[in-house]
Amino acid sequence: VEWQSQEISPATTMKVCLLTGVSGTIGYAIARALKSSGEAWYIIALGRRPPPPSITEVDGKPPERLPYDSFLKISDMTDEAAVSSALDGHFESLKGSDDTMQLDRLDLLINCAGCSLGNDPIADVSAEAFRTVMEVNVLVPFILSRYAMVKMAASCGGGRIINIGSIAGESPRLHSVPYTTSKFALGGLTRALSVEGQHLARTTKTDGDGIVAVCQINPGNVRSSIMSAEEAARREREEGFVEVMDLANYVATVANLPNEANVLESTVMPTRQPLVGRG
Repeated sequence: VEWQSQEISPATTMKVCLLTGVSGTIGYAIARALKSSGEAWYIIALGRRPPPPSITEVDGKPPERLPYDSFLKISDMTDEAAVSSALDGHFESLKGSDDTMQLDRLDLLINCAGCSLGNDPIADVSAEAFRTVMEVNVLVPFILSRYAMVKMAASCGGGRIINIGSIAGESPRLHSVPYTTSKFALGGLTRALSVEGQHLARTTKTDGDGIVAVCQINPGNVRSSIMSAEEAARREREEGFVEVMDLANYVATVANLPNEANVLESTVMPTRQPLVGRG
């Protein structure tokens, strides 16, 4: 089912969202959910590549429109200067848009992009692979969050940052050292940023008394094209899956909360997935 767009009147103040990970199943679903959530969201997607046809096509046909308004292709998301330059340039271009839309602002950042680089035993994990996972899963959210907090403080007096984590940060699977470590680290970044967001003027060295709500949502099993058929069958049999749009709609619900309310950390998982129980 395609997402349902909203009719936006000229007087509507659009909220602006930065979203990573739209080339993946969860990120693309989040974009669809935001566009269908009842709020007027202008979504700027950014990353190394746009979503492939395997994600965007509906019944084998390309969608009439994509669930985001612009895509910034940045070949190296760990290059802070390149990221900042691309974002600054894009926001500058938005100043020439319809004045009533006020798009030179930032209300929401969703850090959804991530990687795992396989499931190898520790003996086969190189320092290079470990570093790559940490950079994608922790350094990139830091770079974007730093940019976002300053932009939010300057443009609209606050906002919200949502980091997409994983239950791996609470309960690791075998052979997941880089990925699990990165998700534990993301949890620490989320909590530290949450404190920073409570003192926005001091932490961004700007005027005003706004706040940025920072939270983390940890998905359990979600069907993905990168999962092997054998692993998907095993998880379906033993643990179950969360439908990706159920997860995405939850993210959209949190995104639409007032900044004065925060869900610091939450887990969305299949009811049958083992996490807290013991045999």
